[in-house]
Amino acid sequence: MRNAARAEAGPGPGMRRVLGRIGRCALTYLLIHITAWLVIALVIESEDSFGQLMLIGLGMLPLLGVPSVLLAIVAGLAHTRMDVTRFRLALVLPMLVFVFPTLAASTAEPLFFEIMAQLAFVRLMPTPLIPENWEGQTD
Repeated sequence: MRNAARAEAGPGPGMRRVLGRIGRCALTYLLIHITAWLVIALVIESEDSFGQLMLIGLGMLPLLGVPSVLLAIVAGLAHTRMDVTRFRLALVLPMLVFVFPTLAASTAEPLFFEIMAQLAFVRLMPTPLIPENWEGQTD
């Protein structure tokens, strides 16, 4: 009886829950990116000030963050049959492609910490995005 009421209440499998998980995915990436650039700004020996390095990190967000989050969302919505561990492993290499803009940095710290941020995001992103349609095993 309860499932019938839920099915009639809204389109799709728990649209509010799915949107919440997508929002959590974006927020997770944002917090990881900010943390990575905070560490970069504290660790790197540069002529740039702390504030300038944080602004550089903010400027890198559209280059690194938007494609990463979009890939995570699209992959999360498309893959419903893989178990979660296999899904995360399959997502690691495509996520690392977005780190290439940091190769232009004069030091290695931005590249290293962005790789670590991407790996942390792949591990911490909410999966499955649509739990009701998931056929694989979950964590």
